[in-house]
Amino acid sequence: MADRSSSTAGGGARTFSEGTLEGRVDALLTSASASQLPGDEKSEPTTDSRLTPEVSSADPSAPRSPLRASAVPVPSCVQQGTGRDTPPLAVEEGIYQGTEAYLVVLPHPTDDSRVQAYVVDAVCVDTTPAAKGKLLLTHSYTRP
Repeated sequence: MADRSSSTAGGGARTFSEGTLEGRVDALLTSASASQLPGDEKSEPTTDSRLTPEVSSADPSAPRSPLRASAVPVPSCVQQGTGRDTPPLAVEEGIYQGTEAYLVVLPHPTDDSRVQAYVVDAVCVDTTPAAKGKLLLTHSYTRP
């Protein structure tokens, strides 16, 4: 099993806070829109953030491909921590109050003009057996 602490706790890790979360969500979703123009090929995600492409891939060998669109890879225990099984619009690893965490952005469950952001503790990723991730913070924001 790989040591996750070196990839997320280093100097390049994003720090999430309640005060900056809306800006981070906006930046992730704006990047997703700008990087995926019609006809563009699927771009490779960065190490710390992954965005759902607007154009779905027809590659049948792609792992974790839901029926309708390519999903952002997110550990199942982190997804369970959101309490929802909806494919995320964006995911980013970072630090929240000194704890390794994932920022998971999902469509709002009842309002298409909004998104729901979840910050989930990442400790479950390295725990055996995997348990549901602890929800640290959640907020709803207007979709950019």
